[in-house]
Parts: sequence; C-alpha cells; structure tokens
Amino acid sequence: MSTEITHHQAMINGFRMHYVTAGSGYPLVLLHGWPQSWYEWRNVIPALAEQFTVIVPDLRGLGDSEKPMTGFDKRTMATDVRELVSHLGYDKVGVIGHDWGGSVAFYFAYDNRDLVERLFILDMIPGLIKAGDSFPIPVALMINHIFFHGGNPDWATALISKDVNLYLRRFLTTLDYNYSPNVFSEEDIAEYVRVNSLPGSIRSGCQWYATGLREDTENLAKATDKLTIPVIAWGGSHFLGDIRPAWQEVAENVEGGAVENCGHFVPEEKPQFVIDTALKFFAPLR
Repeated sequence: MSTEITHHQAMINGFRMHYVTAGSGYPLVLLHGWPQSWYEWRNVIPALAEQFTVIVPDLRGLGDSEKPMTGFDKRTMATDVRELVSHLGYDKVGVIGHDWGGSVAFYFAYDNRDLVERLFILDMIPGLIKAGDSFPIPVALMINHIFFHGGNPDWATALISKDVNLYLRRFLTTLDYNYSPNVFSEEDIAEYVRVNSLPGSIRSGCQWYATGLREDTENLAKATDKLTIPVIAWGGSHFLGDIRPAWQEVAENVEGGAVENCGHFVPEEKPQFVIDTALKFFAPLR
C-alpha cells in the first residue's frame, strides 16, 4: 500500500481546486485553517494513509487553489468540499477540521448528513458567534486578529500585503498562539509565506474572516438541528482549551477535551496526538 502524497487539481464548484491524496481504504477528508494549506497536515497524512484514503484540499482562495472573488462563507466552502468528494466518487466520509476548516467541517456535516459519518474538530468552535449574541471581552481580546482581518478586509489586505513574511511569523512563532515558538521550521514558514504571497491569497484569507463576522453568524443562528453523528472536539490547552461546550450546542454526541501543552496549531504542534486519536475514532468506519 502506497502512502505517497500525490497532487491534483480539478474544477470544483466553479474554481480550480488543488488537493492532495494518499493511501487507500475508507476516505478521510482533512480541512485546514488560515494562514495554512494542505501542508498543515504533512506530519499526519502518512500515518493515516496506512489505513485510510486521505483527501486534503487547499480550500477556496488559499494554498495553490484558485482565488475567486466570492464564496468565502463557510457554508459555500463546505459545498466546495462536498463537490470534491462527489468528484472523487465517495458517498461516505469521515472529516477532520482545524481552525476555519473546523467551521467548514461543521457545515459539511450539517448539510450532508448522509455523507459525513464522523467529525473530528481541532481548536475551533462551529462559528465565531451566532447573530444577535455578543463576544465576551476576554475572548474578543484573545482573537483580536479576527476583527482586524474581517472588520475592513480591504484595508487589512493592503497592510498585510506589504510584508507577508513578517506578518505570518507573528502567528507561527509567537506564544500568543503556540505553546512553543519553535514548532515551525524555516522551511515550514517559507511554504506558508509562498502560498500566502500568491496573487489574491491575502485578500481571500481576509474574506474568510469578513464572512465569519457576517454571513457565518447568520447561518449559525439558523443551524438549530443538532448533529447526531459522533463528534470529538479537542482544543489546545494554551489557546481555546476545552471546546466541548461549544460543540454540545450543535451536536448531541460530543467527546474530547484539551490537548495539554499545546497551542492553536494542534496538527503541527501535536501530530502524534492527532494521529492516535484519529486512528481510534475512525476505526469503526474501516
């Protein structure tokens, strides 16, 4: 069985999507966050591919996927994922989502209940907030970048684009988001700077946040039918922490907790935890 990662592209839901695959067997879909790409799963894919087919897209506007002008609400991005799965010919999948990929994973499962069988979430809540609710001040201060990126996305795009390398290093090396400043190698940082320096990438990323504060909040308020599939939700102890309460609001069967000595970037800070947990959680689907 080959666990070699292979790169592909296809026209999906009106734009060119780049994605990678590896392994064989029951399909698992892995969804990245910002400012990342499929590459955030590089240390997880080989082990999972020994037992599963692993499908890892660059989500709309990021990585090496095309940068369309619209469609960055997480429900539309979930439709992108559904169309990719259909393109590949699968009718059942398990899903792992980190950061905004976790929100995309939520709508993917919510809108496709006959397709998604299990959901594994890493350091993300279903959406930032429901329309009509308000942010607690401590939470708003911790996630202050969301309001910078999404409040006036055109202005944020202009400022960030002046020095993408400097800006991304804030997220990838600071203790604001990581348990250790040494998680990402210079090679890792260079790859994230590369994909975020492609024309339209920073604009797309800011639109992820702009829709997160607008369309996504409306959609989350209307998502009143709880998921019934098994969900596990783990946050980093030094960022979101135990995220189960947020997921218990939208799902009936939720387990998980906090990954100790870990910040926000769980797949890269604690890849072995992700591997071990995923292999156990998705084993019944094999």
